[in-house]
Amino acid sequence: TTVESPSRWTTPAGVYDAWFERPWGCYATAAEHRMLLAAAGPVAGAAVLDAGCGTGRFMQRLEAEGADVIGVDRDADALAIARTRTTGALLLGDAHQLALPDRSVDAAFAGSVCAFASGPARVFAELCRAVSPGGRVVVGSPDRARPWGCWNRRQFGSAPWSTARFLDRRALLGLGAAHGRCRLQAGLYSPRALPMIERWSPVLERLGSLLAPGLGAFQVLTIDIPGPTTR
Repeated sequence: TTVESPSRWTTPAGVYDAWFERPWGCYATAAEHRMLLAAAGPVAGAAVLDAGCGTGRFMQRLEAEGADVIGVDRDADALAIARTRTTGALLLGDAHQLALPDRSVDAAFAGSVCAFASGPARVFAELCRAVSPGGRVVVGSPDRARPWGCWNRRQFGSAPWSTARFLDRRALLGLGAAHGRCRLQAGLYSPRALPMIERWSPVLERLGSLLAPGLGAFQVLTIDIPGPTTR
């Protein structure tokens, strides 16, 4: 059964997973995964949490990078699909209250989870609690106010976006500041999967990061958890 929680996510696991096979899903997911991994740094040999792991696609990528991954999601159907992709531990639970000991992982990821969390501050606190001193928490969040959101505004009337509450850059920094040193980056500048996007998107991403660094559709906040000697 699905875990009862404050999450506002309402989309069935199979419908959600099928989105990744669409042109925009393939492109956006690849870009987001690259950003999340770049923010975390090398994960080979690290114990890593993927909070809100869904159907396991990012877990699969983390394992390919050599990480020892724990995935947590509130949807048993999503975890059943994830089991077909990953050999990591899968826990039925909620990011608002992680069933993990303090300081039990080296890094924690939450991609788009906080847009659907009733208490994003609680999620931030739980992620940071689970990470060892000197580790990192990486939170990804779509930003509706960017070109992607303006171009695709009709989609926000249907699930899952109809239940989302997007965190802007100021909100992300405010939530992270209490837990450690924060850095914020943005990417994914194309509003949709335009023709031949794979060829010219690297140029678009480079230009976007140089000329309009905050206008990417996907915002990535990195929190460096203070180490044992940090004052």
